[in-house]
Amino acid sequence: MKKAFQTTIKDRFRSFSPKTKTFIKLCAVMAILACGPSPMDYAEYFSLFYPENASTPAATKPYYFSTNFLNEEPYFYEETPSPKAETVEETENINAWEAYLKSKVSRDVIKSSLYGESKLSLLASKVSAFDKVASLYLVFAQEAEAATPHKVNYWEESPAVDSIKIVDLIDKADEGFQNATNDFLKERYLFQKIKLSGEIGRYDNLIDDFAANSRAIKRKSFISDWSKSRVAGATMALGDTANAVFMFAQIFNDCPSRRFAADLSVRRISPKFFAEALELATKSDEKANVLALQGIQPLQDGLEILDKIYDLNPKHPLLELVFAREINKNEMAFFAEKNSTVYGNFDNYYDDNYKIDQAKVDAQHKKGETYLEKLLSFSEKLSSDGKVENPPFWNLSTAYFLYLKNDTKAALELLNGMKVDGNAKLKKQVEFLTFEMMDKTPSDETEQKMLNTVASFTDIKEFRNNNLLLKMSETLANYYANKKEEEKSGWFWSCSDDKAGGQGNAVKAFLAHSIAAGSDYGSGYQIGTSHNALIDTCSSDFLQKLIAFTQSKDLNINDKKLVELSNLKPDYMNLALARRQVSESKFAEASETFKLVSAQTLTDNGFDENFESISNDIRLGSAGSEDSPKVFLEKLADLKTKVGEKNATAIDCYEYGKGLYNLSYYGQGWILTQRGKSTADLEYNDELKSDYYLTENARKAFEEALSLSPEKELAAKICYAGALCERNQYLVKYYSERPDDYSQEESYTAKMRKNELPKYRTFFTKLLKNYQDTQYQKMVLKECETYANFVK
Repeated sequence: MKKAFQTTIKDRFRSFSPKTKTFIKLCAVMAILACGPSPMDYAEYFSLFYPENASTPAATKPYYFSTNFLNEEPYFYEETPSPKAETVEETENINAWEAYLKSKVSRDVIKSSLYGESKLSLLASKVSAFDKVASLYLVFAQEAEAATPHKVNYWEESPAVDSIKIVDLIDKADEGFQNATNDFLKERYLFQKIKLSGEIGRYDNLIDDFAANSRAIKRKSFISDWSKSRVAGATMALGDTANAVFMFAQIFNDCPSRRFAADLSVRRISPKFFAEALELATKSDEKANVLALQGIQPLQDGLEILDKIYDLNPKHPLLELVFAREINKNEMAFFAEKNSTVYGNFDNYYDDNYKIDQAKVDAQHKKGETYLEKLLSFSEKLSSDGKVENPPFWNLSTAYFLYLKNDTKAALELLNGMKVDGNAKLKKQVEFLTFEMMDKTPSDETEQKMLNTVASFTDIKEFRNNNLLLKMSETLANYYANKKEEEKSGWFWSCSDDKAGGQGNAVKAFLAHSIAAGSDYGSGYQIGTSHNALIDTCSSDFLQKLIAFTQSKDLNINDKKLVELSNLKPDYMNLALARRQVSESKFAEASETFKLVSAQTLTDNGFDENFESISNDIRLGSAGSEDSPKVFLEKLADLKTKVGEKNATAIDCYEYGKGLYNLSYYGQGWILTQRGKSTADLEYNDELKSDYYLTENARKAFEEALSLSPEKELAAKICYAGALCERNQYLVKYYSERPDDYSQEESYTAKMRKNELPKYRTFFTKLLKNYQDTQYQKMVLKECETYANFVK
C-alpha cells in the first residue's frame, strides 16, 4: 500500500481537445492493428451513398468528396493493390511507346525503363537496333532526367541544379525537335524543352516556345497536354492567375494523366479567379470545364455551379462527379449525429467542456436536411428532362433522397427495373435501398431474403461498405425485434428511434446487430461497434438465452444462417456469460460456466498472466496458495452463502470481503469481470461509480466482519483491508471531481487532502486506536508508507 494516497498529477489526456483525443485514439487502434492489415481511413465519415454510382472519367476517384482536402491516399484504400497498379500516366505513356515501337520491344521492358528500376538506356539499346532516332531521344531523356533531380520528401533540401547544363540540354531539345521526322518524337522533344525551361525559371520562353512550335505537331497526343500543363503553371507563376485557371480547367477535363496537377495548382485560390477564368472562356464546353474544376474544390456549396454546368452542357462528363460530391458532402451534415465525433469532421460540435453539444448537432442536421431538399429537386429535374447522359444515376440519386425522406413508394418505383449493368457499386446501392424499403411482413421467405442480402454485404473493403452493413444489420434487428416505424413522412424517419410494435425476438435481434460488429477491438473503423461492446450490455439471463439459441439442435435454415453471420463462437459467449455472472455475484453459476470455456481460450484471453486468487494489496508480501479461477469462484460462492447465514463468523466475512476486493480494479482477479485494465483508468475513465472501482461491497463485508468481535490480530487485518477500500473511494472521488483546468489542480489537491481525505481514514483510525499492540499493526506500520504518515 506504499504511496496509496499519492495524487501527483501528470499531464492529462482529458485536458486535450476532442480532435487531439480522437487522433490519439486512432493511433491506439492503429497500434493494436499494426501487426496485420488495417482498414484505418482517417477520412472516414458516415455515408450511405457510393460516389462510384456516378459515371465519371478516368482518374477522377481522388475527386470524390473527402474530408481529406488534399486528396491524399488514405491508409487503407480498396484500389491500392500490391504491387501497385499502373497510374493513368504510366499506362498512357507505356501504351504510346509500345504502339510506336510496333511491339518490337516487350511492354515489361518499356515499363521498367520508363517507370521501374531499369534505366532508359536499356530501352535505348534495344530500340537502337531498328530506330536510331528514337534511341537518341531516349538517351537524351535520361540525361534530362538526371539533370533535374527533385527531393522525395518535403522536409529535404532541394537538390542543386546545374543551370548551365540545363541551358545546354534546352538547346539539344530544340535541335531534336527541329530534326525529328515524326510527330511522336517532335512532341516529346518539345515537352522536354518546356520542362527544362521551367526548371530554371524561363517562364516567358517556355510559353512562347509552345505557342510557336506546337503548331508544327499535326497529330497531338496527351504529351501536348503535359506541355500545356507546364505552360499553365508558368502563366500562374507570372501572375496571370485567371488565365492559368482557365487553362488548368481545360487540362483537367481533357487530360486524365494531368488531372492531379491541374487540381493541385488551383487548390485554395480565391473564387474570384474562377469567375475571371469564366469570362475568358468563349465556348460553352470551356465554361463548363471551368465550373467543373471549381465544383470539385472543398468548402463550398456546389449546387449553383451544377445548375450552370447543366445549362451549358447537360452531358458534361464531370456533371455526375460534382453532384456525387454534393451528396456525400451533405451527408456529413445530415448524419451529424454520427459524424460529430469522427476524426475527419471539420465542424465544431463541442461545448466549452469538450462535450458534444446536441443543439449544434441538431442545427447541422437541419442544415443538411434543407440542402438535401434542394438536391432532391435538382435530381428530379434532371431525371425528368431527358437530357443527361446517364439517367440511372439521376434516378438512383432521386431514389436515395426519397429513401431518406421515407417516401418508399416513389423510391421503389424508380428502383424497379433500373439497369445496373457494368457498375458494381451502383448495383450494390440499388440492392441496399431495395433491402431497406422492401415489404417486411414477417415470413420465412422475407427473413431468408433479408439474410441473403445482408450476407452479400459482409465483405468490407472500405468505410462506406461498413456503414451500409451497420444500417442493414440495424434494419434486420428491428425486423426481429418487431419494431415498427412511424407512418409519417419526413426526413429519414427510417433512421430515427423506432417504436416497438409488440414483443419481438430479442435474441435474434442481438444476433442481427452482431453481423456488423467487428471482433475483439472492432473492425478498425471509427463508426461502428464490436462484439465486445455489444455483449457487454447483456445480462446473464439474456446471455444464457443467447447461448441456448445458438447451440440449439432445432434451428431452421434461416436461424443457422443468422448464427453463422453473427460470427459469435461458443467459447466467446460462455466467457462473456461467466464474467457477467461474476459481476452479478452469481459465483456458483460462474464457476460452472468457466468449465465450459477451453483452457486455450482462457490462455488467449490473458488468464495465465493476469489472474491470482489473492490481492497483492491485502497479501502485504506474504505468500499464499493460489487457486484457479474455478476454485476461487467456488470458494467465493461458499463464502457468500456463509455470510448470509445467522451464524456467520468474522473470518467468513473477512474472507468474503477479500474475494470481492480481488475482483475489483485494485485486485488480481479483475480479469474475471473485465477484458483489460489500464493503470490510467482512474485518471481518464469517466465511469468510476461502479463497485469495480468503489469496492463498496468489500468495505461492507469488512464492516460486518469487524462488528462480529473478531480476535485482535484478525481485527487488525480487517481494519487494514477496510482502509484499502476507503483509499479506493477517496481516489474515485478525487479523480471524478478533478477540474479540467490544469492551473487549478494544486489548490484542488490541497483542498481534497484537507477536507475530504480525513473522511476516508476511519479504518486507519480504528487500527491505530484499538489494535496498536498487534503484530499485524506493527507490520502495516513498517510496510505501508501511507499508514506510517497517518500515525505521525
